[in-house]
Amino acid sequence: MAPLAPLLSLLLALGASAAPSLLITPSAPARGLAPCLSGAYHGQYGGQHVFLPSDDCIGASAGLLSAGSIVPTVADEVVVWVGRAGVQGAEKLTPDALFAHIDAGARRFLPSLLDDGAQKVFAAPAGAALSLLHASEDALFISVPRAALPVLDTLLPPTYVPVGVAPSPVPLWDVPEHYAKHLANVTHHLRFRPEIAAVVNTIDADDIRRDVRWLTGEAPSGIVSRHSFTEGARVAAKWIKEKVEATGADCEYFPYLEGFSPDVLCTYPSDSTERVILSGHYDSRGSFGSTRAPGADDDGSGTSHVLAVAAGIAAHNITFDKRVTLAFFSGEEQGLWGSHYWAKHLAAENATVVLQIQADMLAYRVPGEPLQLGLPATIELPEAGWLVANVSALYAPELVVGRTEACCSDHQSFISYGFPATQVFERNGWIADPMYHNSGDLADREGYDFDQIASIAKVTFATVLEVAGFKTK
Repeated sequence: MAPLAPLLSLLLALGASAAPSLLITPSAPARGLAPCLSGAYHGQYGGQHVFLPSDDCIGASAGLLSAGSIVPTVADEVVVWVGRAGVQGAEKLTPDALFAHIDAGARRFLPSLLDDGAQKVFAAPAGAALSLLHASEDALFISVPRAALPVLDTLLPPTYVPVGVAPSPVPLWDVPEHYAKHLANVTHHLRFRPEIAAVVNTIDADDIRRDVRWLTGEAPSGIVSRHSFTEGARVAAKWIKEKVEATGADCEYFPYLEGFSPDVLCTYPSDSTERVILSGHYDSRGSFGSTRAPGADDDGSGTSHVLAVAAGIAAHNITFDKRVTLAFFSGEEQGLWGSHYWAKHLAAENATVVLQIQADMLAYRVPGEPLQLGLPATIELPEAGWLVANVSALYAPELVVGRTEACCSDHQSFISYGFPATQVFERNGWIADPMYHNSGDLADREGYDFDQIASIAKVTFATVLEVAGFKTK
């Protein structure tokens, strides 16, 4: 990182650009920023704070940030952060290595990745259309034509993930303190409740097994891939919607970007305006160059875990005091787009979200290791993670709770908009699943553990019951 003052002078000397400049700084935003700069904040990515201000605003803000980088962006393109996923020993991703990987993939197999409808939307023929904006030790910022978003994940090394920089400004400050205090208060008053145990202990690992196998195509669903731009994703979305509607929820599709399969949002009736959200992403990612993406662990496990909660709600005729939404996102593998656009929609409506929990990769257990539940090492509201950990001790003591290095998932979208959120994951420490972002991510393999999914489902279900309040008929 370089001092900002010389960079500002250089940029201003070059004159105004056709697109906003990308300002990246490790400095946490402080109060007293120029309004034009605070209103151009687009979030934090890998510890770097991102602004997209006008050039006039940058000139007026000289001296307010001590260090950083300023680079021009490309008009009508999307800025994407590409960083390490959380796999131990992952190769260092240099710009040359990234673009060699992308270009090789685009030339070899891009036309075969998508169905006919998707190919009509995707017009860019090669990875050469992508450009580097900024490189750091662990991550890159790249500029991506909108038409290339659907396949960006398929061109990346499996140990790296894309996260789209928010296309519109997000709140400058952290999750409001009153949300943290509320969740801390819930944790403080936690006690074992037999009525909650009676509900969550009926979670059935065999039901989860059937749902996972349907989503992967190991059962006769006909699904080969749930990549967000495939027919398989649309088949899965329809199936999910029908299953959860049958449990008494009002379900809707939430379209957000052209060509992407929609989010599926299912809400149980309540007069409350306060929301509790439990989610997973139903899209999947396969091996470099393969059209097959079964996604049993990533994230058939999280999706089926949410379906198991829906089944439990129906089995016990549960009604909630707060508005409970079970959300199934697409676009996660391309940059968290489905969750981002819904979180943005909720923020625009001034919605009150008291807790959001994302379930992503719950099934893989290294042979010989105990059942585990990993909470985020970095991106979460700590009070949300503490609550989940304490609930786990009450209702799933078989789980060893710790912190995971996995990055990133849909809870990050909610944190960006100031909503309290956390994630549940399959393992403490590094990602260990050898089929991570691989076409071999099937349920019928060593280490895939349905009992671990069921145990984590007990935890998230119990947390929803505690926070939302409930009655059984």
